[in-house]
Amino acid sequence: MSSVAVPSPGRGNEEGVERHFEPGAIIFAQGEPSEQVGFLLEGEVEVVRLLGRRELVVGLVRAGEYVGEMGVIEGRPRSASVRARTPVLVRLLDRRHFLEEISRHPELARELLLRLSERLRRADDRVVQLSGQQLPAPDAGEEELPAVRLLPAAAELEGQIPAEGLVITRFPFTVGRRPDRGERAPATAVDLALRDTRPYRLSRHHFTILRTDRGLVVSDTASKLGTAVNGTFLGEDFPRSRVPLRRGENEIVAGGLHSPFRFRLVVA
Repeated sequence: MSSVAVPSPGRGNEEGVERHFEPGAIIFAQGEPSEQVGFLLEGEVEVVRLLGRRELVVGLVRAGEYVGEMGVIEGRPRSASVRARTPVLVRLLDRRHFLEEISRHPELARELLLRLSERLRRADDRVVQLSGQQLPAPDAGEEELPAVRLLPAAAELEGQIPAEGLVITRFPFTVGRRPDRGERAPATAVDLALRDTRPYRLSRHHFTILRTDRGLVVSDTASKLGTAVNGTFLGEDFPRSRVPLRRGENEIVAGGLHSPFRFRLVVA
């Protein structure tokens, strides 16, 4: 999926097929082979995950965005279902034609490379952890940083985050779920580990606030149910893996569309 809106793929039959779906229709089903990528020409779809017998809508994908591309790139089954929320027109492309699209859109290629490199880094971190070595501490840097405060925005977080919030002074800053007994800790350090109960909304390593040369961003590359930042959905099932934070107040929702893990992040 693309981090920016990209031009629609060409309309020739050799570049895919266009299909209409009515509200409620399944475009891709969780667990099936990832053989096609969808580019939404019209309408809106919802990304749905099954947790046991429970169905969770984890976010939305809108016209002008790709859906289902990471499974096709990595050759793995669908991690979630994609269901039409409105009448939808989607162009379906196989792997070869999608790779041709990537070659024509540098921003799309950059986003995919970024996501793959972040996954590789997390895999490397896991290898280091299993070997018993110590992961290097992140470089704090000398640049003056904006004041950042993370506050609870839901009653479920009372008692886990002070009402006045947490002042974040070092980056990256990661939020995740406190591991249950018998669960392995995440490979990289989690700065704020929150309690959750089954079926979990939070992943053990859910989202990270990063400092980049373009400012502060929120990144989610590996959570199971994704993260929404100011209405933009992040995660492996969505068009983006990171989004910049704006000055002032930001809204973060971790773990699906109606998750109780809601935060306010204030950047001074």
